[in-house]
Amino acid sequence: MKVFVAGSSGAMGRRLVPRLVAGGYEVVAMTRDDGKAAWLCRVGAQPVMADALDRAAVADVVKASEPEVVIHQLTALSGAKSFKNFDKEFALTNRLRTEGTDYLLEAAQAAGVRRVVAQSYGNWNYERTGSAVKTEQDPFDSRILQRTRSNRCRRSAMSRMRS
Repeated sequence: MKVFVAGSSGAMGRRLVPRLVAGGYEVVAMTRDDGKAAWLCRVGAQPVMADALDRAAVADVVKASEPEVVIHQLTALSGAKSFKNFDKEFALTNRLRTEGTDYLLEAAQAAGVRRVVAQSYGNWNYERTGSAVKTEQDPFDSRILQRTRSNRCRRSAMSRMRS
């Protein structure tokens, strides 16, 4: 089965691509970095070059690849240095998760891809019940939310005291 992986050389992609190859999948791996393309070749994937925020480029590489499945692993978290300014650190990742997702879905649909797998983010705030795998139907742990609110209030009060 031919699988197209967008975000193939990022935090998750670097682990996923070699496992897919080892599992017998034919992997077409999208990257925008020549150095990462060389690594993708070494692990057995076929690299294709495209910027995930370039709608036409994404459409071209997905169509040319003729994948049966598209896997979305796009982020820009490898350069994150500090979470003190969370919005700034996640700005590009947020664009990849909105615009990049739109472009990838459009490309997959135009290419006749029947399955798209997208990464998801399961926060630490689920109740400690059931299995380790959580879904949107699983309840949140209200104690964590209360602590988060308390911490935010304390930080806010401390900043006012410093001013």
